Order: sequence, then C-alpha cells, then structure tokens
Amino acid sequence: LHYETAIPLAKNDKDAINTLALALLVLLGFVFIGIFLIILLNVIPYDNKNMAFYWLFLPLSIFGLGSFQVFQLWALRTESYRYIAQGRVQMNMSQMLIQVSLGMTSRSGSLLIAGDALGRVVGGFGLAYFFRQDFSRLRAVISRKRMKNMAIRYKKFPLISSWSSIFSGLSTHLPTFFIAGMIGIKAAGLYLIASRILALPDALFGNAVKQVYIAKGAKLLQNSFPQFRKLFKTTIQKLILLSLSIFTFVFILAPFLLPIVFGESWEVTGTFVQCMVILYASQLIITPITANFYLLELLHLQVIAELCRLLFLILGIGYAYLFLQEPWQIILCISIAGAIGTIMLGLFSWYSLISFYRQDTIQINKLSK
Repeated sequence: LHYETAIPLAKNDKDAINTLALALLVLLGFVFIGIFLIILLNVIPYDNKNMAFYWLFLPLSIFGLGSFQVFQLWALRTESYRYIAQGRVQMNMSQMLIQVSLGMTSRSGSLLIAGDALGRVVGGFGLAYFFRQDFSRLRAVISRKRMKNMAIRYKKFPLISSWSSIFSGLSTHLPTFFIAGMIGIKAAGLYLIASRILALPDALFGNAVKQVYIAKGAKLLQNSFPQFRKLFKTTIQKLILLSLSIFTFVFILAPFLLPIVFGESWEVTGTFVQCMVILYASQLIITPITANFYLLELLHLQVIAELCRLLFLILGIGYAYLFLQEPWQIILCISIAGAIGTIMLGLFSWYSLISFYRQDTIQINKLSK
C-alpha cells in the first residue's frame, strides 16, 4: 500500500519506526491473505494436485522482497547506502547458494522456486540485521496508537499511489503484448531482450541516484526548500550528461557488438536497441526525480502524469497499428511515444516543485495573519 515510502519523510525516528511497523503489518496481512487463497484453490480439481503447494512459495517470495524494500527505505533514511549494497549482494548470493544446495538434493523445480523465495527472505532480514541497534533502541515507542496516526497521516499513499502503479504497470507491459500480436512472438522476445540490455544503466545508476535523491531530499525539505530545489536542478543536469554519454555509446556500438558476441541472429536485436534508445535515455533522466511526488506528497500529480504517459503510449500504438508495417518502424514509434510520455512525467515532477512552493507560501501567509 506504499506506506513504506513515507519512512524517509517522517519528521522523527518515533514516527519513522511506527511507519515501518505499519508497512510490515500490511505486508504480513497480504501474505496471509495470499496463503489463505492458495489453500482454498487446492480444493479445486487440477490435473496437477501439487500446483497449489508450489504456489505457497509465492507469498513467501513477496514477503522477502517486500521486507527488503521496507528495510531499504529505513537505510535511505539513515543514508546507509553501504548496507543497501551489502543487502542486495547478500540476497542474490543467498538465492544462488540455496538454489544450488537444494538442486543437488533433488531435481524438482519446486525446490528451485523455494530457493528463490528463501533467498529473498534472507536478504530482507539480513538488511534488517544491520539496523538491529536502531530497532532495539526504538522498539519501546512502537504502539498501535502511533501506527494508526501514521496510517491517517499518510493515507494518500495507499489511496492515490495505487492508481499510479496501475498506470505505470500498463505503460511498461502494454508494448510487449502489442508487438507480440502485431509482429509476432519472436519479435516480442527480441524486444524484451533489447529492453533488458537498455534497462541496465537505469538499474546500475538510476536506482542509486534515486536512493541518494530521496535520502538527501527528505532531509533538505525539513530545513530548506531552496536547497531542495537546487538538488533537483543539479540532479537533472548530471543525469542528462550521464544518459547522453551512455546511450550515445550504446546507439553507435549495439548493431556491431551484439552480432559479434551472440551471433548473426542478434542483428535484428541491435536494430531494436537503436530504436529504443530514446525511450531508455529519457527514463534514466526522469525516473530518479519522480521521487518528488512522494517527497512533496503531491501524489495526485503523479496519477495525472502516469495517465498522460499511458495515453501518449496508446496514441503511439494506435498510429503504429494503422500506418506502419516494418518491425523497426513500429518499435521506433512506440519508443518515441513512450519517451514523450516520460518527458511529460518529468514536467509534472518539475511542476510539483512550483505547486508545493505555492501551497507552502499560502500556509505561511495564513499563519502570519
């Protein structure tokens, strides 16, 4: 329900620890609901009766990944970036070691699924272990009343952000289904591979920048809005330079390197990568600053921005369906439409600064009167 995103925003550690406890409580609630539904599904006749047993690993996996996200936001609050990196390594290594160990005892695919889920749980609680002293010190201030107050204080997060997540998910997955239906399954597969390649810079650099931006931005907002605005400006400038440097390099070399490394059959993927560069270059620039919507608690602007992005994408898909035939033309059209939508997301993120400043000025004027 996105309560965890409020952890860095809390004004003091008492509020933050109760927000964290609330987020974990909500996560556990969803996990138990998932287990209950899966157990109910077991009464329905299946060709494979063990299917529901395998699905029990899904709530465990969600719990592991969700707990890691919650504790990661506590790490951002304390600016413990080293622990985040160590936690991710710990989670990935745990997944690999558990899967290999279980795979040596049995060839059952369910054990590999179990290894993935258990590795995520180990990663989540491994990250929590780094902050055991903080949690031990603040444990006494956790109460039902304070958690209720935090649920009311940040009620916009579950009520509004859920719509943003839905629109964002549609924008992410809609092109793949359209390409599969319009061009074919093979083209959709190559499109996904190209997406994985182009998403690497955002995974390596974009997420790191966003984490630092959230941690520093949350603290600056409590003291100086002009300093936060300066952080926004410098972050954008650095991301533009980083994105242009990386994706110019990718655009030039992808058609030559991919066939050499993976074979001639990957030549088409190199062309797809070139067509999609504009989309992922814009995402690397814009995605980190979308944290403004949470930091400034202007989540309604995020809903409008995500809806605009989705509408631009649908317009691009419609144009491609009506007027284009060549696969590279279709993918280029979708990428341009997606890039325009992403830029709109960035413009709304910039506008959130203006909107917040106006609201803050109005409140100050009311108090002065």
